[in-house]
Amino acid sequence: LLGIWYHKFYKAETHALLPYDQYLHRFAAYFQQGDMESNGKYVTRSGDVVDYSTGPIVWGEPGTNGQHAFYQLIHQGTRLIPADFIAPAQSHNQ
Repeated sequence: LLGIWYHKFYKAETHALLPYDQYLHRFAAYFQQGDMESNGKYVTRSGDVVDYSTGPIVWGEPGTNGQHAFYQLIHQGTRLIPADFIAPAQSHNQ
């Protein structure tokens, strides 16, 4: 639902999911598959062409992988990029 909120109300074209635990390293890719496949269609179930924007581009990496690759763009770039940091309630790290 956050992706819809960011897209419809803030006109954000992307949605960054940034897990902060290496055990969640595939979370963004998993979420991306379900969200973009479901919301990336240009027709309704009945076959009518939609006349609205269908959904944001979902992307992300664990904090350690992405911090130097794209955090600069999120932090100081000129586009609105909503970013959700995801951390486990209890880590498996000892």
